[in-house]
Amino acid sequence: MTINKGSLGGFKTFWLRYEDGSSDRNQLFIKEHTDKKYSKFPKGKTLFVINIPPYATEDSVNYAFSKKCGPVQSVKFVKNSGKSEKCTYIIFENESGLDKALSLSSDTVLTLSSKEKPLITGLKKWCKEYNSSICNEEATKKYIQQFMENYDAKVAERLRKEKLAEEGDSEGWVKVTGRKKRGEFALARKESTINKLQDKLSTSNQKKQLKNFYPFQIREAKRQNLMELRKKFDLDKEKLQQMKQNRTFKPF
Repeated sequence: MTINKGSLGGFKTFWLRYEDGSSDRNQLFIKEHTDKKYSKFPKGKTLFVINIPPYATEDSVNYAFSKKCGPVQSVKFVKNSGKSEKCTYIIFENESGLDKALSLSSDTVLTLSSKEKPLITGLKKWCKEYNSSICNEEATKKYIQQFMENYDAKVAERLRKEKLAEEGDSEGWVKVTGRKKRGEFALARKESTINKLQDKLSTSNQKKQLKNFYPFQIREAKRQNLMELRKKFDLDKEKLQQMKQNRTFKPF
């Protein structure tokens, strides 16, 4: 819905379009900035604007207002908490710029895009953003090579200083450093050490396993234990019988 009143609740209105000849226009609501919440914006130079279209950029808004009202220092978009629309704060370089903006008539139409200052939108904007996000391969290689050369030089210089300190000074004093040499305290790779580590790992894995978690597992474990006891009992009987047959003294 379009509101054509010159003033509404302290706001003044005029129009904003994409480019010359555009039939679609946005009605802007403007007033002088007096909100204490955003005290960082200077009073007397800041214009508060509502209903800036979402495709507009800070540069395009700067261009539109500076053409009619004078030089603009900066444009800031601020999103309202809990609301989808964004508010705009336009900070002019001079107080006269704010006065000119507030004195614009309700029939004034500002333009965001022109031949000297085009505003790219839609598919062209997405293609430009994608192309600019791609790194230059040659520049990246040069940066990485330079970074590694600087890093290697720093490491070599640090090792040289530590070596000089360990050799001692003219009086025979040796500086003791706390830096560990690579592999100095590493475990010896012996077969016994590897076996111990493997046993420890297997034991920890067995402890992590959930045994007899389900009822059928409990029944199965009891049945398996009973079978093992019976086998052991039969083996013990056979051993005892064999011992009786092999003994030399037979009282009966």
